[in-house]
Amino acid sequence: MTTYFISGHLHLSDEEFQKHYIPWIDRALQNSENGFVVGDGQGVDTMAQTYLQNKTTQVTVYHMFTSPRNNVGPYRTKGGFVSDVERDCQMTRDSDQDIAWIRPCKSERISGTEGNLLRRRLFSL
Repeated sequence: MTTYFISGHLHLSDEEFQKHYIPWIDRALQNSENGFVVGDGQGVDTMAQTYLQNKTTQVTVYHMFTSPRNNVGPYRTKGGFVSDVERDCQMTRDSDQDIAWIRPCKSERISGTEGNLLRRRLFSL
């Protein structure tokens, strides 16, 4: 069994989700034992939750504080985190691979998704 961490932008078009996420999610779904961890935010988190509905029950929504902002499953939840970074670090620890896409931009700021991918590389060293 492989657990996939799905992460991405808060503002994502349906076309971007279809192009950059669905092929990878569908590939992961070919093994019914595979699972997914996803956040509770808007954008890719909610889109992935919705897409996975009726395809698998192997989804856990990670959230800060006491309850998730979005859980369309309803899926299992894991919460109580006090920051986005703490939650995302745990999602990396609890998963084996990433399904993520970083929109090309000229910003010098590292996005949360980029941080998630960098963290995975550091964990695998």
